[in-house]
Formats: sequence, structure tokens, C-alpha cells
Amino acid sequence: MNDRAIILAIETSNPAAAGGGCGVALSGVMGGGVVDEELLMPPLPGARGGNDDDLMPALDRLFRRCKVSPRDVRVVAVSVGPGGFTGLRVACAAGKMIAEAAGALCVAVPTAHVVARGMEGLVLERGPMIVTLAAKGETTWAQVFTPDEQFGRVGPIGPGGLITAAEIADLYRTGVRSLVGDRFLPISIRAEAERWGLVIVEPVLSARACLEVGRELSRIDPAELVPMYPREPEAVTLWRERHAAQK
Repeated sequence: MNDRAIILAIETSNPAAAGGGCGVALSGVMGGGVVDEELLMPPLPGARGGNDDDLMPALDRLFRRCKVSPRDVRVVAVSVGPGGFTGLRVACAAGKMIAEAAGALCVAVPTAHVVARGMEGLVLERGPMIVTLAAKGETTWAQVFTPDEQFGRVGPIGPGGLITAAEIADLYRTGVRSLVGDRFLPISIRAEAERWGLVIVEPVLSARACLEVGRELSRIDPAELVPMYPREPEAVTLWRERHAAQK
């Protein structure tokens, strides 16, 4: 890909856990590698929707400030999860729409990679780190990241998957010394991590980190851009159960 091509990044994967980290970013503006970022405004008090309601207005503010058109975008990088159902669907839909209109390609950026890029200093300082996302009940989706000496950054160890508190001891024995988890991290997993002395920190999410990771991953057709869910969506489960009961 032309390094001067304009890349758009969208990060709205975990709006309830990311604090002020949800936003959009552009790079390659004016033929350079400088990143310009626009954060999503928080929802108004009493509003039913999350701050992903500000996604399209934030994109408009960013494009206007950078004096470029959405049609100038050549790559759309989207943080695809795991994360919140609505945030992921909105981000993927917006990313597809812009890519299709601009004749651009997409990049599906795993959200754990976004977190690891934004917190690589912790990995380089303390060693392997486990990133947890999309906690529910007594499980959470998790993936381990370790220093990558070849690139001076961090890289994943194997695919991610659901874990329970029972896996924390094994992760510690393999060298994991820190755990990234939001306020939804199951109490059982948090307690076991503390028992083994893991440092627990809040995740850092940003469109800037999504854009940086997106530069390094393969481009795909917009039609292939889909959210990454660690579990079957509840709506799908209910639909399947209802139709099974009617047979």
C-alpha cells in the first residue's frame, strides 16, 4: 500500500469500558504520516444511546478539520472486538459504508491488539500481559501479548479465547505478570489474579492505536468486515431457541 494513502480508523468497540477512548483517526493527510484524532463526545445525561451516537458527527468534524473528503480514504481500519454488541455493529457498518463509497479496502483490527499497542510500555517493562475483554458471568475473553524483539513492540501468543479464574495460575506459570481488565472483570478472575500477584490495570483504547495496528494487517473487501464476538449473541440464541421450540 502507498504509505501516503489516507487511512481512517474507527474505535468504538468498548464504549462502556474505554472511558474517553472512543474515537476516529486519520493518517496520511497532506501526504504525511501525521495522525489527527477526534474523540466521541459522551452521551447527554438521560440519553438512551451510548456515545457511538456521535460517531458520524465525529467523522464529519474530523474530515472537515483535516480538509479532506471521505472519498479520499483508501483504507478503513475498524476495531472489531471483542466488545459491546452495538458499538461493534455501528463501527463495522460505518466502516463498510465509507469504504464502499470511497472504493477503499478495510482492515479488521482485533481490539485486544489495539489495547496491547496502547499499553506496550507495560509489556516491555514487565513481560507477558493478558488482555481481557467482553466479560460476562464468570468468563472473559482473553489473549496474551509478549515483547516482540524483532520489531521492538508487542505481539500475541496464540489465539484468544474465553477463560475462567481456573486458568490464571497456568498463565502466571507461563510468565504473565500483568492483566488488563475493565470494571466488568469477573470478581473471581480479579481475586485469583491478585492472589498470584498480577498487576491489574484498566485498558487503554484509542483510534490512534487502532490505526497503527491497522497499518500492519492485511486489507480485506468491505463485505468481509464483521464484528468479532466471543460468544453467540443473545439475540441469535433466543431466535434459535424459539424456532427450535416451534418445530
